[in-house]
Amino acid sequence: MSLAQRLALLKGNRNPNPNADGTADGRTDTNRDGADDGGIRAAPLPEPASAIVPLVSRLRRLYLDGGSDGSSYTSRRAKRSDAEVAAHLRGDVIAPGLIQVIQHIPLASWHGKVAFSELAQVSLAALGMPGEALPDGLLFLDTETTGLAGGTGTLPFMVCLARIQAEQLQLGQWILTGFAGEAALLATVSGWIRPAAHLVSYNGKSFDVPLLVTRYRLARQADPFANKDKAHIDLLHLTRRACGHGWEDCRLQTAERRLLGFIREDDFPSHLIPQAWSDFVRGGGVESLNAIAEHNRHDVLSLGALLATIARIYAEPGHEAAHALKIAQSHAVRGNAPHAIDHLTRACRELDEAALLFLAKLHRQQGQDEQALAIWRQLRQNSCVAGIEALAKYQEHVTREFEAALELAEELLRLDPASHIHAKRRDRLCQRLARPKA
Repeated sequence: MSLAQRLALLKGNRNPNPNADGTADGRTDTNRDGADDGGIRAAPLPEPASAIVPLVSRLRRLYLDGGSDGSSYTSRRAKRSDAEVAAHLRGDVIAPGLIQVIQHIPLASWHGKVAFSELAQVSLAALGMPGEALPDGLLFLDTETTGLAGGTGTLPFMVCLARIQAEQLQLGQWILTGFAGEAALLATVSGWIRPAAHLVSYNGKSFDVPLLVTRYRLARQADPFANKDKAHIDLLHLTRRACGHGWEDCRLQTAERRLLGFIREDDFPSHLIPQAWSDFVRGGGVESLNAIAEHNRHDVLSLGALLATIARIYAEPGHEAAHALKIAQSHAVRGNAPHAIDHLTRACRELDEAALLFLAKLHRQQGQDEQALAIWRQLRQNSCVAGIEALAKYQEHVTREFEAALELAEELLRLDPASHIHAKRRDRLCQRLARPKA
């Protein structure tokens, strides 16, 4: 068949041959190897289905009905109704395409080795949060999405929130069974977010909240995160700073295992969640959706237990998992030098040179010169250049003990002979000592 014939067939023309003899150009057909067929025309080819079926219908049959052979997903795997899915998840249908699950967990319950009742003693000031929030002002947030890339193509198909009410932790979960329920999900979730004083998440500043803000914007709904007075406690950063220095990674499940003593059993793998929801929407079973919901609830419950643990680590010095220097630096930046000193002096592990230097600096800032001098002399015994240099500066500029300072400058040059700074200090001190005394 010539190219002209094929194009005509694709356009849906049953008689693509413009000439009376049935050929495109008035000549007899030739077979595929170019030989003449002797004037015997081949029987007309059957018209392909693509010539008469509109493109939209073909795509719909391919992607929604399961294939071009007439079979369909709905015939092979009938998608459950929202009511059936809600019954399986022990929830309620609150809008087309949206299921709500509400649970109440007593604060006396334990998550690993941490009781939720410890949230009543959380000190937000120790975490650098402005003011103090009552426990019922906390809102824990986690989402499950169709991908991790972010942007307008990523959809949060499951949102879980938890808040404290009286002696219970109220947990709300909203699950999309299709794209039509997103607007209702956003509106419902907004009712929980707006009254909260403090959000608590794990990497929520970089992922969950920006994603939800984008979805509110696309849905043309008011952004419940727009209130500037609403503080956000991102436990990923606090955990990494305080404890993550010796960990293989700082994933939430690693923090659960190391700090909470909580180990998940038969947990749904995070990297399979987007594909599992996509399969469910196309008519797959609801079992995977139930497993994802359980994974999502564990994430939020861990936020509550982890907040209580991390707040205690920052507030009370000497925790075995704490990195004393990192915590001290965070307190010092916020202007709480005494608390920083307390964390370093009561650290459960021996301080390294960096921590000792920072502790001496804090003592000096607080006017506690004797404590700073003791640390610098200890570092000098260990041939620590930074400690000797700090001691030399103090004796030159504060106590003006030039001979002692010169001795330290010469010691520094022996330890670090290539340093021009130490050479300049030695020369300057020699000139001072050479001047006639008044």
